[in-house]
Formats: sequence, structure tokens, C-alpha cells
Amino acid sequence: MTNLFRKIALILLVFISSLSYAQNKEVDSLIQKLDNKDAYIVLTKTTSPRLKGNTANRIIEIGKMASPELIKILDSQSQGVAAHFILSKIWQEVWEEEVCCNIRSVGEIEILTINGLEIRVENNVLYSTQESLKRKKEIWKKLCQV
Repeated sequence: MTNLFRKIALILLVFISSLSYAQNKEVDSLIQKLDNKDAYIVLTKTTSPRLKGNTANRIIEIGKMASPELIKILDSQSQGVAAHFILSKIWQEVWEEEVCCNIRSVGEIEILTINGLEIRVENNVLYSTQESLKRKKEIWKKLCQV
């Protein structure tokens, strides 16, 4: 009976490991497709971060398990804002959307803060400074315990 139990436990362990591996591989593939160009902001009563496309939605569906991979790209100029928006959605219970509309301008650049990340909007493209991305990356690491 114990041999049967061990065999069943081994089969379950292998099965669960393969599911986890497959999902990690999917997260890696999705992360490579992620881009700040998919990020946008909706201004209503709150300043709400949004992402278009299936890539972001699938990562959000995967949930907190995707956090370590998202944190790795938080300081990327081309993916950091999108990663921050996804993390903000996944971890939405730990923060509140900013009250609309605290936007300041520097020339043609509009600057606002979403969940602690200073975001700049220039020619309808969202980006953040390297310093701001690195600061927020450290905060997300602590929050997600990565």
C-alpha cells in the first residue's frame, strides 16, 4: 500500500511540476511581447492605468505568479510602465487609484503619478525616468517578496 501511495505521490509531483514549468514558460513568452505602447490612462474620478491587448490580459489572468518576471523588467524603458500597470492590477488590493487629475506639465510633457510611479506622457506615449522605475522596482520587490 505504501508503494502505491509513493507512486501516486510521485506522479502528482511530476504533473504539478510540469504545469508550473509550462506556466512559467508562458509568462516568459508573454513578457517578451509586453510593451509600453500598450499602456494608456483613463481619467475619470480616478487616474486609472490600463493596457490593451491579449498579452497584458493573459499575464493578469496568471496573476501573482507572474510578479517575479514582471519585476525583472520594471526598470526597462520600453516595458517598465506596462509591467507596473500589470502589477498594479494584479495587486490591486494593496493600493488605491489616484484621484483625478493631478497632472503637471513641463513643456509638451505631461507628468502624473500612478501607484507611486511618476509617468510622463509625450506625444501620447507613456514612459518613466530610469530613476523612477528603479525606485518603484525596489518597492515592488519588497511588496511581492521577490
